[in-house]
Amino acid sequence: MRAIWRSSRVVGCGALAGLLALSVAGCSTVADLGGVPRPGYQKDGSYVLSANEQNLGCRELQDRQASLQQQLQALPAKAVQQMQELPQTVADTWGRIVGSPGGVPALEQYNEAKAESEAVNASLQRKGCGTSVETAAIRR
Repeated sequence: MRAIWRSSRVVGCGALAGLLALSVAGCSTVADLGGVPRPGYQKDGSYVLSANEQNLGCRELQDRQASLQQQLQALPAKAVQQMQELPQTVADTWGRIVGSPGGVPALEQYNEAKAESEAVNASLQRKGCGTSVETAAIRR
Protein backbone atom coordinates (compact mmCIF):
# COMPACT_ATOMS: atom_id res chain seq x y z
CA MET A 1 0.00 0.00 0.00
CA ARG A 2 2.86 2.30 0.88
CA ALA A 3 4.45 1.72 -2.57
CA ILE A 4 1.21 2.69 -4.30
CA TRP A 5 0.99 5.85 -2.19
CA ARG A 6 4.57 6.84 -3.10
CA SER A 7 4.07 6.22 -6.81
CA SER A 8 0.81 8.18 -6.89
CA ARG A 9 2.52 10.97 -4.98
CA VAL A 10 5.35 11.08 -7.54
CA VAL A 11 2.83 11.07 -10.40
CA GLY A 12 0.84 13.80 -8.67
CA CYS A 13 3.95 15.97 -8.23
CA GLY A 14 4.87 15.41 -11.87
CA ALA A 15 1.37 16.35 -13.00
CA LEU A 16 1.47 19.47 -10.84
CA ALA A 17 4.83 20.47 -12.31
CA GLY A 18 3.48 19.91 -15.82
CA LEU A 19 0.39 22.03 -15.15
CA LEU A 20 2.55 24.78 -13.70
CA ALA A 21 4.76 24.77 -16.80
CA LEU A 22 1.73 24.91 -19.07
CA SER A 23 0.18 27.76 -17.11
CA VAL A 24 3.37 29.82 -17.30
CA ALA A 25 3.59 29.23 -21.05
CA GLY A 26 -0.10 30.02 -21.36
CA CYS A 27 0.34 33.45 -19.77
CA SER A 28 2.25 34.79 -22.75
CA THR A 29 -0.28 33.25 -25.13
CA VAL A 30 -3.18 34.84 -23.25
CA ALA A 31 -1.36 38.18 -23.29
CA ASP A 32 -0.92 37.85 -27.06
CA LEU A 33 -4.57 36.95 -27.56
CA GLY A 34 -5.72 39.74 -25.27
CA GLY A 35 -3.78 42.32 -27.25
CA VAL A 36 -1.77 43.36 -24.20
CA PRO A 37 1.44 44.90 -25.52
CA ARG A 38 4.66 43.65 -23.99
CA PRO A 39 8.07 45.24 -24.44
CA GLY A 40 9.73 44.60 -27.76
CA TYR A 41 8.66 44.18 -31.36
CA GLN A 42 4.89 43.76 -31.77
CA LYS A 43 2.96 41.72 -34.35
CA ASP A 44 1.49 44.91 -35.81
CA GLY A 45 4.97 46.19 -36.69
CA SER A 46 5.33 48.64 -33.80
CA TYR A 47 7.80 48.55 -30.93
CA VAL A 48 7.07 49.00 -27.22
CA LEU A 49 9.93 50.25 -25.07
CA SER A 50 10.64 48.35 -21.85
CA ALA A 51 10.45 50.10 -18.50
CA ASN A 52 14.26 50.35 -18.45
CA GLU A 53 14.31 51.89 -21.94
CA GLN A 54 11.59 54.38 -20.97
CA ASN A 55 13.69 55.51 -17.99
CA LEU A 56 16.79 56.20 -20.09
CA GLY A 57 18.06 59.76 -20.23
CA CYS A 58 18.41 61.87 -23.34
CA ARG A 59 22.04 60.93 -24.00
CA GLU A 60 21.39 57.19 -23.71
CA LEU A 61 18.37 57.46 -26.02
CA GLN A 62 20.40 59.47 -28.53
CA ASP A 63 23.15 56.84 -28.43
CA ARG A 64 20.59 54.10 -29.04
CA GLN A 65 19.08 56.11 -31.90
CA ALA A 66 22.52 56.53 -33.49
CA SER A 67 23.15 52.79 -33.21
CA LEU A 68 19.79 52.02 -34.81
CA GLN A 69 20.50 54.46 -37.65
CA GLN A 70 23.76 52.64 -38.39
CA GLN A 71 21.85 49.34 -38.52
CA LEU A 72 19.21 50.85 -40.82
CA GLN A 73 21.93 52.03 -43.20
CA ALA A 74 23.75 48.66 -43.27
CA LEU A 75 20.79 46.27 -43.47
CA PRO A 76 19.55 47.06 -47.03
CA ALA A 77 22.88 45.95 -48.53
CA LYS A 78 22.80 42.85 -46.35
CA ALA A 79 19.24 42.11 -47.54
CA VAL A 80 20.29 42.36 -51.18
CA GLN A 81 23.18 39.98 -50.50
CA GLN A 82 20.87 37.51 -48.75
CA MET A 83 18.35 37.66 -51.62
CA GLN A 84 21.11 36.78 -54.08
CA GLU A 85 22.14 33.72 -52.06
CA LEU A 86 20.34 30.42 -52.44
CA PRO A 87 17.87 29.70 -49.62
CA GLN A 88 19.21 27.24 -47.04
CA THR A 89 15.90 25.66 -46.04
CA VAL A 90 12.48 24.92 -47.48
CA ALA A 91 11.02 27.50 -45.08
CA ASP A 92 13.37 30.15 -46.46
CA THR A 93 12.38 29.22 -50.01
CA TRP A 94 8.69 29.39 -49.15
CA GLY A 95 9.20 32.74 -47.39
CA ARG A 96 10.75 34.19 -50.51
CA ILE A 97 7.99 32.80 -52.73
CA VAL A 98 5.18 34.33 -50.68
CA GLY A 99 7.16 37.47 -49.88
CA SER A 100 7.31 37.14 -46.11
CA PRO A 101 10.24 38.87 -44.39
CA GLY A 102 11.19 35.53 -42.78
CA GLY A 103 12.64 34.45 -46.13
CA VAL A 104 15.28 37.19 -45.86
CA PRO A 105 16.43 37.71 -42.25
CA ALA A 106 17.89 41.16 -42.94
CA LEU A 107 14.44 42.43 -43.97
CA GLU A 108 12.98 41.27 -40.68
CA GLN A 109 15.87 42.87 -38.79
CA TYR A 110 15.34 46.09 -40.76
CA ASN A 111 11.64 46.20 -39.88
CA GLU A 112 12.39 45.62 -36.19
CA ALA A 113 15.15 48.25 -36.11
CA LYS A 114 12.89 50.75 -37.89
CA ALA A 115 10.06 50.18 -35.41
CA GLU A 116 12.44 50.50 -32.46
CA SER A 117 13.93 53.65 -33.96
CA GLU A 118 10.45 55.18 -34.23
CA ALA A 119 9.72 54.28 -30.59
CA VAL A 120 13.04 55.75 -29.41
CA ASN A 121 12.39 58.86 -31.49
CA ALA A 122 8.94 59.26 -29.88
CA SER A 123 10.52 58.90 -26.43
CA LEU A 124 13.11 61.55 -27.32
CA GLN A 125 10.29 63.87 -28.40
CA ARG A 126 8.26 63.25 -25.21
CA LYS A 127 11.27 64.03 -23.05
CA GLY A 128 12.07 67.16 -25.04
CA CYS A 129 15.49 65.84 -26.00
CA GLY A 130 15.29 66.41 -29.73
CA THR A 131 16.36 63.73 -32.16
CA SER A 132 19.77 64.97 -33.20
CA VAL A 133 22.87 63.12 -32.15
CA GLU A 134 25.75 65.44 -31.38
CA THR A 135 29.15 64.31 -32.54
CA ALA A 136 32.54 65.83 -31.98
CA ALA A 137 34.23 67.40 -34.96
CA ILE A 138 37.83 68.44 -35.56
CA ARG A 139 38.24 71.86 -37.07
CA ARG A 140 41.42 73.25 -38.53
